[in-house]
Amino acid sequence: MNKEFIQKIGEDTIYTAKGHFKACDIRRACMNITIWTCVIVNIIGLIISNPMLCRILSGVSLFGMIALLIWDSSENKDYRSKHKQVAEKYLALHKEIRKAYYLDDLSQADISELSNKVNELDKNCELEIPYFARKRAKKAIEKPDSEVDKWFIKQ
Repeated sequence: MNKEFIQKIGEDTIYTAKGHFKACDIRRACMNITIWTCVIVNIIGLIISNPMLCRILSGVSLFGMIALLIWDSSENKDYRSKHKQVAEKYLALHKEIRKAYYLDDLSQADISELSNKVNELDKNCELEIPYFARKRAKKAIEKPDSEVDKWFIKQ
């Protein structure tokens, strides 16, 4: 029973950590795509000789950059760093749980302490993992050649 419980909280912590890391990755990719799209649209606008089309492309690029700035400021500028910090905490806790799983002399008090650490971290984390980040984390963990040690899967 104790090993199963440790496996469960180990699984929970790795999925949560990976979800927060994927939230960072997705945000970075969205921002890069938006920036480069606006740059390319501007370059095309410089090349085109039609003044009306040039103005339209400049307007689209300007709108994209303004939208990016509003999006970034409305969801707090620390979005990626906060998700990364939380992910690191969950990953460190996951490694501690994995270490405990392989100990033979693990007491009920040790298990309770690990459980309390998970509960405390869950309670203090105000960040939601976006849907796509959750799906990408699940896919990354469950793929056959994943870099994740799948010690928490029941044998």
